[in-house]
Amino acid sequence: MLIDELCAEHRELEALAAELSRVVTAQLPDSASVAGLRWRVMRVLSDHCEREDRCVYDPLLYSGDAVATVLALRCRQEHGVLVEWFRTYVLDWPVDRINREWGDFGVATRAVLSCVAARGAMEEAQLYPHADRVMTRCAA
Repeated sequence: MLIDELCAEHRELEALAAELSRVVTAQLPDSASVAGLRWRVMRVLSDHCEREDRCVYDPLLYSGDAVATVLALRCRQEHGVLVEWFRTYVLDWPVDRINREWGDFGVATRAVLSCVAARGAMEEAQLYPHADRVMTRCAA
């Protein structure tokens, strides 16, 4: 089922975020681990948002369900911002800056990961129930 798969992607993002959070709490910079983990988070987040756009937002926007349409419009706008914000975070923190400003990098990392987590929780609590309802109705 699509919603279950999207929730599984959230669990994958949560696991990657937990690992990255663990790395940034270390005393000494580990830029190699950071680089690999950020790349994996970016890939999973981008793929998730692209899939969600195609498989959730488009059907909701064209469903004729007023509540689902309004929610889908709002969420679609916000998820584009989230991916761009993560991309900006990666670009703002090249390896040399990470190594120089390790403590500040940890703060920035936890902030961006907190937003990704909040987004996933909101999708599961608000968006996916509407998507499930609309898709079930359309399949009937």
